[in-house]
Amino acid sequence: MNSKKTAIIAIAVLAIVISSLGAVSAFELFGMDLFGGPTTDFDNKFMSGTFTGDVTQNNVSEDNLTKGWTDSYEDKEHNITYNMSCVKDGDFITDVYQLQGLGAPEIRNYNGQPWKIFYSQAVPNSNVTDNKTSGNDTNNTINVYICEADINGTAYTINIMAYENKTECDGTLFCPLYKDYIGPLVESIQFKDAKKAPKMADLMGMSDEEFKFNREYLDGIFNGTIDPTQG
Repeated sequence: MNSKKTAIIAIAVLAIVISSLGAVSAFELFGMDLFGGPTTDFDNKFMSGTFTGDVTQNNVSEDNLTKGWTDSYEDKEHNITYNMSCVKDGDFITDVYQLQGLGAPEIRNYNGQPWKIFYSQAVPNSNVTDNKTSGNDTNNTINVYICEADINGTAYTINIMAYENKTECDGTLFCPLYKDYIGPLVESIQFKDAKKAPKMADLMGMSDEEFKFNREYLDGIFNGTIDPTQG
């Protein structure tokens, strides 16, 4: 058999293999992206999707309110932690973070769903919303991205924490950490029904009336009708 016939047969076989994969990407097989390394699927109570890399699930301490509505995963090779939650009125927390100095989010649409993407930095044992780090050891810097999708008043949130010395990051949506890991994850997300998700008021120990007052006060600060410096 000459080389030309061999090449034709090889192409035909490849076409059959690709067509047999159906909905599976032609470039993914047995959890391996042929051009980018392994991927890991996940499926929890409120969302499902796919991580880039070999990612394992962490144990999460939960109470009766949060049980099933928080989740955590870790990529040990790249030192990336993914913490997930689903809470009604959960955007209240990111709004508070913004008042404390967290920068305004960038908005990205994935599969028709707007996501708010926040970025900050932290050092071990510090507040993750600090935008500046102390000390000179940049290897201890933790890059933090908060990805939040608000659907019918419920916040589906993914907090990503990665040490700077493991995965390159400059705080943009174009650096390797976001482009190679976070972006593909968010784009893969499929949302699940969250009618039974916990309410932020309950998690904060507030009555519905107390939470409504604080929510309206926060909204007033953002829209300029309330000056928080005035007693």
